[in-house]
Amino acid sequence: MKKIIKIAHLYYDLMNLYGESGNVKALKRFIEKQGVLAEIHFLTIGDKIDFEKYDFYYIGEGSEENQKIVLEDLINYKEDIKKAVENGKMFLATGNAMELFGKKIKCQNGSSVNTLGIFDYQAREENRRLVSDLFYEFDELSEDKGRNIVGFKNCSCNIIHNDERMFKFSDNFRHNNFFGMNFVGPVLIRNPYFTNYMLEILFKEKNYEYKVIDDTIEFKAYREYVYNFITNSNLD
Repeated sequence: MKKIIKIAHLYYDLMNLYGESGNVKALKRFIEKQGVLAEIHFLTIGDKIDFEKYDFYYIGEGSEENQKIVLEDLINYKEDIKKAVENGKMFLATGNAMELFGKKIKCQNGSSVNTLGIFDYQAREENRRLVSDLFYEFDELSEDKGRNIVGFKNCSCNIIHNDERMFKFSDNFRHNNFFGMNFVGPVLIRNPYFTNYMLEILFKEKNYEYKVIDDTIEFKAYREYVYNFITNSNLD
């Protein structure tokens, strides 16, 4: 029987503001290097989304208008998503997509938008926009194996956590195999060790063997970035 990983790219047409489709391309590349077929399903408004059918669910950054449109559709699947998360399904939500899975988005004008309420965090709009490269440490990876997660942030919202497990940097979140990070663009291409980390978990769930291949250009680019912009800056 052929080995297959099924990926659901959620709202691929509405939540792709900074080329987030690159994350799905990275997943496909890494998976197929293992000799496993990556089967990608592109799902959007009007499609029936089955949160039991797929192995990996991905949703990226969208405009504020598109974010609200997606919320109206995604709310129909709230209980299905909660069940999938608690059953260990793999999710990655990047950019403002992760805001959808918290309790609410608090706006500058004092109003708020209720979101899915699956996790006990909320997004809060600030009066200034942060546009910058950032990094944070992910303790489950060693220093020489991608502990520094690097990404680009372009938004005016901060994520406020309560008691759930979180990464050190407050705009990132994990519960079971749900990962949320408020970075935009193809963050998986920039963080190949983290991509390996998620796929090793997924392959283990599928009883597939996973062999780490870390001699490709993605890894070389990551190590060069960390050396030049993180390690050296910390020595100054």
